[in-house]
Amino acid sequence: MKRTFAIAVATALAATLGFSGDAFARKTCADGSYPPCNTEGEIAPNNLSLPLSVTPAMTGELNITCPAELLAPTGDPISGYPIDPLAFYYVQGIHVWHAPCAVTPGPVSATAAWGDNLAGDAKLKVGSPIRVEIVLTENVAAAQDGYTVVKLDPAALDRESSYGTLAPENTTTFAPLVWDSQADLLITGEEFERSESPASAEVNATGKVVYGYNLRVPATGDYTITYTFPNVDVTGIDDGECVPLDTGGTACSLVITVGTGGGGGGGKKGGR
Repeated sequence: MKRTFAIAVATALAATLGFSGDAFARKTCADGSYPPCNTEGEIAPNNLSLPLSVTPAMTGELNITCPAELLAPTGDPISGYPIDPLAFYYVQGIHVWHAPCAVTPGPVSATAAWGDNLAGDAKLKVGSPIRVEIVLTENVAAAQDGYTVVKLDPAALDRESSYGTLAPENTTTFAPLVWDSQADLLITGEEFERSESPASAEVNATGKVVYGYNLRVPATGDYTITYTFPNVDVTGIDDGECVPLDTGGTACSLVITVGTGGGGGGGKKGGR
């Protein structure tokens, strides 16, 4: 009842403000429900929302196109989301947009940041999945246009909420993120080793390119996470340390402590 009322108010407001029905339509799915629609397991890729610098070349590992110009959102925006039922949003998985992307042979200068769960006070537990993430941001003087994407259901779990950018089109400037297609990942502990070459990366729900790995460890203790970026000169990081490589590029490491359900937690200063 409350949702129906909100949609009715949104429709009336759109009419009052002079929006046409085509411009700000309330979408319905093929089964008559409201988005996000059930696509029988098919998941549309997230749109790149922050500008990106790729080095040394684009490959299929990231699986995105790399247009030089900003692509504005297509389709009719949607209302009725819990964040603000009267506001209209372009939504990941439903609409299409793309921040600009540039390929450079490198080296690229950047700063790095670990995921909040690693560098913060989160308790990391044996047997529970530990999300390993790192983001590179280019050191550039000129920012580029992109889109701010937000969680549209603040009360839902992150993985269950829709994400979108406010309509009408509303750009913001960002420093480009960086993706080194030749990056490697190594995670070591006592009698433990996991590696990935090249290190996997993705466009996450907010439209950022992040390196990510789902880690489970068999025992409590310290584990060292090391990302090697052969085409990126990392000049700073929020935790751990980065050291230049003799062959060029940088290796960035963080030591995490994994405990039982009642203890253990985030990153430790230093890392190699």
